[in-house]
Amino acid sequence: MNARTVFRRPLSTTERMYFPMRELAPPFLMQLVVPGEGDLDPELLRRAVATAADATPGARLMRQGGDWVDTGIAPAVRVLPGHRLTYPALESDPVLTSPIGPTPETTVEVLLLTGAPTTLVFRVFHGVMDGMGMVLWVRNVLRALRGEEPVAQRDPVADQELVDRIGAPGKPTPMVPRYRSAVGRGRQRRGLPRHLLRHRRIEVAGPGALARVCALLAAETKGTSRIMMPVDLRRHDPALRSTANLALPLFLDIAPGQDWTSIKEQIKTGLGEQRELNQLANTKITLVPDAVNRGVLHTTNWLGARTGRNLASATVSHMGRFTGEELAVPGFRPTGLFVLPQHSVAMPLLFGLTEFDGHTDLTVSARNGAGIEVRLEALLDRIVAMLASELPVPNARR
Repeated sequence: MNARTVFRRPLSTTERMYFPMRELAPPFLMQLVVPGEGDLDPELLRRAVATAADATPGARLMRQGGDWVDTGIAPAVRVLPGHRLTYPALESDPVLTSPIGPTPETTVEVLLLTGAPTTLVFRVFHGVMDGMGMVLWVRNVLRALRGEEPVAQRDPVADQELVDRIGAPGKPTPMVPRYRSAVGRGRQRRGLPRHLLRHRRIEVAGPGALARVCALLAAETKGTSRIMMPVDLRRHDPALRSTANLALPLFLDIAPGQDWTSIKEQIKTGLGEQRELNQLANTKITLVPDAVNRGVLHTTNWLGARTGRNLASATVSHMGRFTGEELAVPGFRPTGLFVLPQHSVAMPLLFGLTEFDGHTDLTVSARNGAGIEVRLEALLDRIVAMLASELPVPNARR
């Protein structure tokens, strides 16, 4: 590869924040899961991954000093014969909890689980991509499996460069650990998983799911809740083609009992005022030495687990709407798509929502602790019941 044409880009301050997380909240990966009907040939999958990576160099990055640099090496495809995901306690699944491979510096890999149902798992270190960047990467792999041309994602641009170009309209939201969680607090114990990972499928789908979940979380929490909603910055430059970290948070302060429609208006107002662009300034704390950054995150986790005071009550993210028809490849038709959030020490709950062929997938990573698991399952039951009663059934949507 000609050194003058190698894809590279600087690490943004947001991305620097994620390196200590690999030690504090392993494996610190976003994982996009695609179960389906049929079979996939491993060699065809490896070729498709290599083809997609040629168009998506963000899938081949390795850190070199202060830069991400394209290695030219396609992500590994690991085949796990007969493996099925371990439900309901996904945090105990030996595959989902394993380190990414084949080396500690690896940032992206693809798993093929051949136990029924056949399942693809795309694993991504958050330092190289955000959630929507991961979706763009996955779509390119599926395009390559269909024999289509992947959409090139070669712009070496992450959040920092984009915000510097656009400009921030105001000041960042102060980050103060004062917000309670809908599952309360619980001292973390040795020998138990430090994080829980759960998934629920709800046989309804429709608009307003994110705002409804936010409203329920606030109703279950003492005092004002602060919900962090990641916003895709690509909306500010539709021509941008990058899988890098291009998401910043819109913070929603919600009182118990606040109606979901008012939360939806709060989101609309925040997006209209482009408030998410202000939050890049908060990431400058990562310019301190890694050891200091690690210490700050460790203290943040201790405060949340022991005192119940967090920088935010939860993150709630909607990753989009998908259909089996648009994602199907020869011999394999997806029957779902959901994102397993990375674990965090900075906040107690990270929720992910996706819509697929008339149903909704809800996932959550939760900071574990004494009593948390029982309260989390009860909370998920209430969220599922609420969405099932308030969202339209599939046939009613037509």
